[in-house]
Amino acid sequence: MRVFIQTHGLILSREDREHIRQRLHQALARFGRQAMGATLHLSDTNGPRGGEDKDCHLVVELEETTTVIRDRGGAVRALVDRAVHRAVHAVNRQLKELQGRARRAPSLSRGRQEAPRNRRLARAMHAIPGGA
Repeated sequence: MRVFIQTHGLILSREDREHIRQRLHQALARFGRQAMGATLHLSDTNGPRGGEDKDCHLVVELEETTTVIRDRGGAVRALVDRAVHRAVHAVNRQLKELQGRARRAPSLSRGRQEAPRNRRLARAMHAIPGGA
């Protein structure tokens, strides 16, 4: 799995970069081969003034879906940890929805007649002698 870390207006230490990489690998390893990669964009909106000014944009790419998480905070590690946590929950939710769709799709047509697209037209056709 590939992990890209991009920063704008922010300098990350080697330890912070390694922490972020390990955190992403650890969190996304549970998805196995489905996890294609992750891109993390970090930016500092108002420079060295401090405060809740660091933006995090995390894109997690899977085989079937892509998840995008945005967050804002003051401390880089805490911000990234929160974004990764939210991404894992979002990916789990999306994968469950995809599995649910795959299970439900075949059963929709079993035992049911196809509903007419235009009910007025269907009623009119039944009202005509010799109609459908």
